[in-house]
Amino acid sequence: MQSELSIRLNDEGYKNWIKAGFCLQKIRDCLMGFVNTEMEQFHQFLLRTNSFLQQEVCKNFCRPQRTQVYMPHGQANKRGPEKCDAAALLNLINSCDQFDFVERHKVIEIIKCRNDLMHSVEMSVSAEWLDNYRQKILVFLEEFQHIPEAKAVNKMIQEIASSDWQVQMTGTETVDAALKFTDEEINADKIFNVELELIREWVQEMCFTVEEQEALHTQHLNGLNTFKEFLKQNKELESMLHKEIQQLYTLEKKLKNAMGFVKDKDGEEWNLEEKEANATLEHEVKIQ
Repeated sequence: MQSELSIRLNDEGYKNWIKAGFCLQKIRDCLMGFVNTEMEQFHQFLLRTNSFLQQEVCKNFCRPQRTQVYMPHGQANKRGPEKCDAAALLNLINSCDQFDFVERHKVIEIIKCRNDLMHSVEMSVSAEWLDNYRQKILVFLEEFQHIPEAKAVNKMIQEIASSDWQVQMTGTETVDAALKFTDEEINADKIFNVELELIREWVQEMCFTVEEQEALHTQHLNGLNTFKEFLKQNKELESMLHKEIQQLYTLEKKLKNAMGFVKDKDGEEWNLEEKEANATLEHEVKIQ
């Protein structure tokens, strides 16, 4: 019998989802230093052209505050590119005039792909979607070929997207057994770290989306249901995601307590108390 871990990491759709997220992280890593330098130059430009920014308070806080203007939800408190995820950097590049050399439609395409990933209830994408996404990334990175880090990451993106690792059990076939990746280019620890970061971002995205809409829709409940079922089947992940589980649990309870009704995707209202079996999960995640 295969372990939960090997089943999860050998699932094609889930594996593609991780690969796509891995590529996003590579985009962030290769552009982080460049974006930081550009924002420092932007800051200096603002100081030269706006005399009121010469005040002492601006010398301490201007750059973070100016950068925050462009940050998407949940990122406004980040103090520099090195603290941001790929979505924040992409949004900054798309919105700030400092990056007007970049063709906007190329950035927007990557942002759309990122949103597809984070809004995937099943945390799964097809091979066709992944290949299309890979091509869009390479087109986007053409805008940054003057940056050594961006130029070097092209090959990595190709390798990640085309890798076909298979997790194999070694030793006893238990959850604690050692795992072997058949693709020697793929490091197991790296994959696990990518996976955790992706799941945490997925949870944050769901929380922000629900809070912005100020309503709990059927698709959100479906997402919560799917995620809780996913955790039930992957106990080792559950043990590492207590904070994220608590966030979703709190969000679910808060919304249900605050609203006597929720709307389904067609706009029809239904009472939570009357249809509790349809609106809630069969099994609540235990919060420790």
